[in-house]
Amino acid sequence: MHAPYAPGPMEPAPSPVTRRGRVKDRSKDAAVLDATVRLLAEHGVAGTSMDRVAAAAGVSKVTVYTRWPTKNALVGAALAHLRLGDVPEPTGDVRADLVALLDAMRAQYEAVGAMSILGTCLTDRDGVLLDIVRENTLLPRRALFAAVLSAGVERGELQDDLDVEAATSLVVGTLYADHLAGRTTPPETVVALVLSGAGR
Repeated sequence: MHAPYAPGPMEPAPSPVTRRGRVKDRSKDAAVLDATVRLLAEHGVAGTSMDRVAAAAGVSKVTVYTRWPTKNALVGAALAHLRLGDVPEPTGDVRADLVALLDAMRAQYEAVGAMSILGTCLTDRDGVLLDIVRENTLLPRRALFAAVLSAGVERGELQDDLDVEAATSLVVGTLYADHLAGRTTPPETVVALVLSGAGR
């Protein structure tokens, strides 16, 4: 008889366990991960238990444990599940594309309570939670904005020496700053301010 699995440091998101060749119901995987994300946003890591996740997802505890044997594994998988939502297709118009991306980012953050989840990640002393969110959501999101700005430089619409990463931080950083200040700046205003110093 094997010794019970002992929870260790936060683990990267493992693939759900498949037992004896049975085909897993992937809809249950999504339901569990979505429920975990909601609970993390509402209660943080400390208030998110395997029992609460199972109840919120409408599945049995066995379903949760057979897929993610520890809370650490489940939280890691849920944060990795927080990938980009609907991403608008680029139109070739720098201003319109940046506004559309900022709108989409704000909508997804509001839908999943991302600011609360980020707050939870920032309190993680080991930084593992933040690393998971950074890799799966934050950096891919920044890459979309950077691609639009880089395309604008290549087309000659923006300055050749534009610091694309700094401009990206100015655009997306407004969302976080506004949340802390309890205000909302229209995406059109944010983009206009950034591009006013980046155009030719």
